[in-house]
Amino acid sequence: MATAASRRPFRRPVVPDRLDLRDRPYTPPVGMAPPASANSLQRLRVRALNQEDTSACTGFALSMCVNILLHRAGRGDEAPVSPFMLYDMARRYDEFPGPVSEDSGSSLRGAMKGWYKHGVCGRDFWRALAMPPATLDKTDWWLDAARRPLGAYYRIDTRSVSDMHAAIHDVGVIYASAICHAGWDDGGALRSAQRRGWAIPPRKAAPDDGGHAFAIVGYDRRGFLILNSWGPEWGDDGLAVLTYDDWLDNAMDCWVAQLGVPTEQHLEIARSASLRTDAGGAVCIAADPVLRNREIAPFIIDMENNGELSRTGDFRTQEADVRTLVVDHLREFRKTHGLERDVVDIAIYAHGGLTGEDTAAKTAAKWIPALYQQRIFPIFLMWETDLFSTIANRCRDLIAQLTAEPRPTAGLRDQLRRFWNTRVERTLAEPGSWIWDEMKQNAEAITRHPRSGARILYEAGRGIIAPGQARLHLIGHSAGAIVHSHVVQALAAAGWEFETITFMAPAVRVDTFAETVLPHLQTMRVKRYHQLHLTEEMEQQDPTCRPLCGYGRSLLYLVSESFEHGQRTSILGLEKHYGAMLGGLPADVRSRVASWSAPMAGSMSTTHGGFDDDDRALETVIKLIRNQPVAGVPTAVGVDQAASSAPTRALDGPEPVATLEGGVGARSSGRAAATLPRPVIVRGDRHGGAGRRRRRR
Repeated sequence: MATAASRRPFRRPVVPDRLDLRDRPYTPPVGMAPPASANSLQRLRVRALNQEDTSACTGFALSMCVNILLHRAGRGDEAPVSPFMLYDMARRYDEFPGPVSEDSGSSLRGAMKGWYKHGVCGRDFWRALAMPPATLDKTDWWLDAARRPLGAYYRIDTRSVSDMHAAIHDVGVIYASAICHAGWDDGGALRSAQRRGWAIPPRKAAPDDGGHAFAIVGYDRRGFLILNSWGPEWGDDGLAVLTYDDWLDNAMDCWVAQLGVPTEQHLEIARSASLRTDAGGAVCIAADPVLRNREIAPFIIDMENNGELSRTGDFRTQEADVRTLVVDHLREFRKTHGLERDVVDIAIYAHGGLTGEDTAAKTAAKWIPALYQQRIFPIFLMWETDLFSTIANRCRDLIAQLTAEPRPTAGLRDQLRRFWNTRVERTLAEPGSWIWDEMKQNAEAITRHPRSGARILYEAGRGIIAPGQARLHLIGHSAGAIVHSHVVQALAAAGWEFETITFMAPAVRVDTFAETVLPHLQTMRVKRYHQLHLTEEMEQQDPTCRPLCGYGRSLLYLVSESFEHGQRTSILGLEKHYGAMLGGLPADVRSRVASWSAPMAGSMSTTHGGFDDDDRALETVIKLIRNQPVAGVPTAVGVDQAASSAPTRALDGPEPVATLEGGVGARSSGRAAATLPRPVIVRGDRHGGAGRRRRRR
């Protein structure tokens, strides 16, 4: 009688790994020759799995490899592991396009990368395609996966049968993929007498035959012994011989791996429902980036284009994760700090626009534990806007165009020395404005898009982080100030209140700030506003943008002079523009606004991008949230002292100037700006605060 396997061929969705020169090639150890035949399953209770009507063969094949490795290591009680977690992570880290939610297959490298970054949980923790929600207890797949890390792993040359023999002899199993031709389908319709030692009949692969992943568990004189994921009814209890010629004709990829050693740190992370703290209350974060990212990930809301939750990368976020953050992790935070009945401080951090995922992760790893340790519950908005790389790539193209044209004998280099800042601003006005507009649109969409991360946070947090139960604080660096300006506008209108807003080198336009934040500062929906920014002198010397064709001023100057469609625009983070804004405020509002220029008492940063990595700035922000005094006198601008805007000019014609009252007004009269009074520095301890600095771990 025909079986299900013979009536309906299984899916073949595996794609070959792309070339990656970082892959480490497998080099067999020199020793005794491997035996003439091998079968790792002779003494192990590992059976073939059945992927059924899914495209998850990469996850199923790798899970069988892990099960074999666990049994060989004497850890059989930790098997079987979840094939669906491995497949989901393969889709998450795959280098090929397509939504993670689609069951459309993956590559072997994607699965290996997922195991490397997250470990693998037991089968009972994750039993279907959909990711289960976090629970923060003994049923949490995220915590259990830390117990089974990946150890060393290497790519095997698929053309070297002898290397594959050595790897099987050395480790017991290898992870492989190949084009799966029609001969494979015969394994589902075998008579009992045909099953024992059955070999897949060689067939010529058809153009539409796809790839398939499987485990290689042995070999003999005919070929490799494979363990398939089409159920025990296929082949010889799920096993078959793949002849050497068939393998060499159709091989795609091959990997060998070993289990990692679960260190005490792995086990501590697996036992910890939230961030780990020592007996003294200090937060402990792993130094290893992989483990570090595991620990901070629950506090990160990762977003992609238009603010939608990201489904790829190290910090994939789903809606259930947001609710777990504001319910379960907040409950654990209250318990850790003895705040079950107290109002809790919650800080929401938005990073800047020069930031890719790796850099944002380093920022998160600095701010999340520091806030947590100071009894401030951290929420980190990661929105993956690697503006710097995008503009740098565009600059290289523009430089190539400029240098391709004939130049005077004085040379391009002399001209760059004389006029380069202005020329870069003019040259980048069009592409820079396009990129900057896209980033501002994404920043606004974080609150306006109906399924954005901020909207989901709002829905999950209603009633949990409401006034009377929590004090909300917003921290924004650079373009993160644009994000938070729109957050204030949206959530204040919904009744939320903000205890403090602290912007560091904010890249938000003054008129946008006036429209979104100032009205709520006046109505006390925002109680206090603080700002850290560079002095004018440091803005003029900031080397952050030097990779952009040698531009010699700060990013905020580039935005102000170029990225607003070539028209000079007031940016809040520039000291002269901030002074003009502050001077126009009513006295009662101005009394709740303070700023510190750097490098001075509030921050020692000397560059636009340095604030989020500056220990002094971090200490200042924490003190402001705790309503504690900060060393140094903040910049104070009286009505009669207010600095006016700098003379305006348009790159290509007249330019509208932002005003607090009307949003856009007439051109400046061209009078020179008054000088802002410098803050007075109160000499205290070397860290700018009273009292001893807590030792960092």
